[in-house]
Amino acid sequence: MEGTTRVCDLMHKGVVFCRPEDNLKEVAGIMKENGLRSVVVMHESGEVWGLISLLEIIRFYGEDLEGISAESVMQPYKIHVDPQWPIERSIELMKKRRIEHLIIVDPHAGPKRPIGLLSSYDIVRYMAHIPSGQFEHMLRLHTANP
Repeated sequence: MEGTTRVCDLMHKGVVFCRPEDNLKEVAGIMKENGLRSVVVMHESGEVWGLISLLEIIRFYGEDLEGISAESVMQPYKIHVDPQWPIERSIELMKKRRIEHLIIVDPHAGPKRPIGLLSSYDIVRYMAHIPSGQFEHMLRLHTANP
């Protein structure tokens, strides 16, 4: 083995975020616009407050999404993940907590400054040795060209 794979090697650098006061319709729009399955909830101070995934939004099917704030449905940020951790440590954490996304923070900028996101999807892609972008293409339905 050449070296230990670290969280920073697999994470998506940077985060797409919403504000705690944004409503779920706005959050869903952010997800659609960016092709994401989760969005970080970030205070105007730049500190991470939580995470909203598609599963949190699905819970409100049939309700008025404009009347529901991001803060009221987010999964609160409670897990500090360092980008230098070995990937195995983050996998164990995901399995133990039964979560699919980890918010990665910069320990030098303060414990609540998000710098990236690591998802179970990123890890599975790595396990299967599938380059970034290829897995997404493989999942698309192929249509016959006339």
